Amino acid sequence: MASVARNPGYKRISRHFLKTCGFKLLSVDETAVEAVVRHPGPTMSDYDVYGQPKLWNMMNLVVSGRMFVHHQPLDETGRTFRDFEKLTSDRLTFLVTSEVCFTKALYDPDIPKSSLLTTVRGGYIGNTSFNSHSLVKTESNELLISNVNQVVSIDMETRRPKPLPDWWKVKYAESAKKFESYKLEKFPKGENTSVYHVKVAWSDTDMNNHATWSAYVRYAKDAAHHAVRTGSLPDFEENLGKGISKIQSHYLGECLEGDELTVYIWEDSGECYQLKCHIDKNEECIFQTIISFFS
Repeated sequence: MASVARNPGYKRISRHFLKTCGFKLLSVDETAVEAVVRHPGPTMSDYDVYGQPKLWNMMNLVVSGRMFVHHQPLDETGRTFRDFEKLTSDRLTFLVTSEVCFTKALYDPDIPKSSLLTTVRGGYIGNTSFNSHSLVKTESNELLISNVNQVVSIDMETRRPKPLPDWWKVKYAESAKKFESYKLEKFPKGENTSVYHVKVAWSDTDMNNHATWSAYVRYAKDAAHHAVRTGSLPDFEENLGKGISKIQSHYLGECLEGDELTVYIWEDSGECYQLKCHIDKNEECIFQTIISFFS
């Protein structure tokens, strides 16, 4: 695992800044372990030349709501939803698996999206990993995006998995019972793939100088468009016109600014509405994703 080095001049985005951007915590149910935040929706720059939402920006939209919920103080003691600030005070968390589902309502330009509601729910809790569930809806309760992200707790010194504290597991054990671990199996790289090369840019990285979770999906999408141009993905444009319905991602490694990646993309021979992507760094797989389209 790569060491963590903050970007030069890094300054944590404050909770106050998110408030000034229009984020507001509406409700917290500590028994159900569920919180709701109102926040701005996508803008014109969040859509591509085909008028479709840029998926990586939609993923970042989900993150913004969840981040606000997890770090906004609930009272004068400074405690936060799911005790997230206290939980992560002595450890890092690294994303392992993710599923992001999009509804056709997200693609509908006639459905108002200027203000959205994100519901964040506590999920599965294991020994060293846990997940969170998010639902992004319109003010009229139209579902746009659903997401489950599973992370692993990492020791700051050893960079190895660190067991979750007993107090936290006990406190949230009851609410976690109705959730399951979100696991994805690594799949073999396709035999007939389109190959695309990318160098990780500074703008692709987060506060730890690692490529963000959404950057990998953008690499996959860019690789697919490259494959269309070279003629190796004949069905992609037709499928893209139907819209992407789901992205299932497996994060197997990390990359930093300046790293050179090889992106392999191919259509699933057994499923005409799916693309598969495999990304290597130094000939080692660091990311895989399955992109599904509406049929």
